[in-house]
Amino acid sequence: MTTRLGVTVSHEATHTLVTLTGELDVISCERLRTVFGKVFGELPGALPDEGAARLVVDASGLTFCDSMGLRLLLETHDHAVEAGGFLKLAGVRGVLLRILTVTGLHAAFPVHETVEDALASLDD
Repeated sequence: MTTRLGVTVSHEATHTLVTLTGELDVISCERLRTVFGKVFGELPGALPDEGAARLVVDASGLTFCDSMGLRLLLETHDHAVEAGGFLKLAGVRGVLLRILTVTGLHAAFPVHETVEDALASLDD
């Protein structure tokens, strides 16, 4: 049984912070895809701003991530880069850290220990 995915979005002047809790899997991916679509201004109800393509994803509350969740993060990263921004992962632990390391995809994302570290690197 899937634990509900919690998603919180905070739009700041220089970035958008997306905080995830619970399980990111094949069942919950569509919810997060919808959130990212709104962040990028691609869905009704969206309010795109300059920080929309500059994403910091706080993954410290994730308890699980499967291949579909990883794929969504990669697609969103690529989309952000194409739009002139980035997707930085913060608080990567547990199964997400393991899957990123085993697949070699840790090199595909800027990964930071904490959200504060990711925010300190915004101009990098």
